[in-house]
Amino acid sequence: MKIAVFLDHDILIRHFVLSGAFDALCAAHEVVFVFPDDGGRRVKLSPDWLPLGGSWTRLPIDSVRQQIWRWLLFADQLKLRSGKHEAAVRRLRWVTLGWKAAVLLTVAGLPLLSTLFEIYARSRLAERPNTNLAGFLAGGKFDAVVHPSVLEGLFINDLVAACRDLSLPLVVAMNSWDNPSTKRAVVGKPDRILVWGPQTRAHCIRFIGMAPEHVVAFGVPQFEVFANPPRESRSAFCARLGIDPASSLFLFAGANTQTDEVATLQAIDRAIGEGRLPNVKIVYRPHPWGGGGQGGARLASLNFANVVFDPTMQVYIEGLARGDTAMMLPDYRDSHDLLSQVDAVISPMSTILLEAALHGKPVVAFAPTDILAGASTALSLPMLHFEDFLDLTEVAVACDTQMLLAAMAKLANPQVAAARGAALKQATGYFITPYDCPWGARLVELVEQLVATRRKAVA
Repeated sequence: MKIAVFLDHDILIRHFVLSGAFDALCAAHEVVFVFPDDGGRRVKLSPDWLPLGGSWTRLPIDSVRQQIWRWLLFADQLKLRSGKHEAAVRRLRWVTLGWKAAVLLTVAGLPLLSTLFEIYARSRLAERPNTNLAGFLAGGKFDAVVHPSVLEGLFINDLVAACRDLSLPLVVAMNSWDNPSTKRAVVGKPDRILVWGPQTRAHCIRFIGMAPEHVVAFGVPQFEVFANPPRESRSAFCARLGIDPASSLFLFAGANTQTDEVATLQAIDRAIGEGRLPNVKIVYRPHPWGGGGQGGARLASLNFANVVFDPTMQVYIEGLARGDTAMMLPDYRDSHDLLSQVDAVISPMSTILLEAALHGKPVVAFAPTDILAGASTALSLPMLHFEDFLDLTEVAVACDTQMLLAAMAKLANPQVAAARGAALKQATGYFITPYDCPWGARLVELVEQLVATRRKAVA
């Protein structure tokens, strides 16, 4: 068979290509990888240097079509619907769009007007068809299309339409935890959406309108490395960082919410020094595109008595001091090694909280509502993907520094930390469906079944 795999962001490359998720597909079939010809705005990595396992090409992007698709999405998200999650999405859109665009698109989503707006938008799309994509798929004689996606982007809506017209099976694989509930820019419906677990399966059915049988809880390819043993022992890890291995070791994992992580680290460092958190040490790991939170450029010049930086992110921290905020794409093996060695994890609302739970580590979700909070923290808190996680009794939630220190004091007890972590790991099945068979091998089987079914239907 001949399969086209569309990739439109560096993060997707990290999670699906660098994880080896497509190795089995490339071994079994002819695979052509497709990247956007967008001047390197979303894909900065050169395909020539990637371990693709197949040929690759680029397709031009029609920016006008992309804008029209976004109009349709935003008008739909700004519709007045009940529910605090829906209200949170509307608030997020008002912030990101600005009030003028938000007003216009809110009006466009009103009853009756929404029908007229969709007719107008569809007519605009019909005036400038995506002949490059349609021609590529038809001329390439492909049997199926696979598209890892954040459920918005440069390809997804045109792919849904083109694959429908050509009777090509389309498999979309979600990239991140929040995609089905907050992105969901899929105006049409692919043949299958592969999600992380029961939670995001329910979100796809609710928010995208997918038929239940077309949404598959498929696990997470980049997390499969977590099943491997860490590459060094706890004692070797602590020796390399200059930490007593008998310490209660907390990972403070930064987020992309612009919380004041520097001030929080300073407060924790003082508390340890004052004896309020005895025998505790902190490893700080900035989010790879979070910039170290508010004023993260300060990090490289600060001296902490009880906080050390994750060595694999040292270059990133030094770059922040020079004003370089370019996205970093760290190796998931490094994340796994770090999570394997620490005793507990603190984070201002990052997916690493879920990654920690998969490692059986207790967590503190730091969601400040005071001066330390960033604007995006407040916007992300009501979001459904986080809300379900925070509702778990095993998850400690801290809304200010004093609550954070109190939660850390409890988890500094090894027995409490171990029990909390074990219970939390048991709860992760709702978020990520476990499989013994690798993600990539299951993808091959699913694609082959879809192609066989499609061929039988048209025979």
